[in-house]
Amino acid sequence: MSREIFADVIGAIHLTGNLVRIDLMTNQPEAGQSQKPEDAKKLAYRLVIPLEGFVSGFNLQEQAVRQLTKNGVLIDGRTLPAAETSQN
Repeated sequence: MSREIFADVIGAIHLTGNLVRIDLMTNQPEAGQSQKPEDAKKLAYRLVIPLEGFVSGFNLQEQAVRQLTKNGVLIDGRTLPAAETSQN
């Protein structure tokens, strides 16, 4: 069974022995709360993965960032162009 999980951001990464716990956060302001995303982050899921799998995944993410930079989607491997970041 294929299942998709959405998160706005990784909120935290916790290392415990040979396990890595990654907190996946979503922006969900409650009624009366500030609409600023940093004030409205809620833990959606926690991914627990062995250290070996985390490092392998990190290497895949680095490859994706290099490709996005090569294609002009990212400016310096870390930054979205100003026009796109102002919309978020």
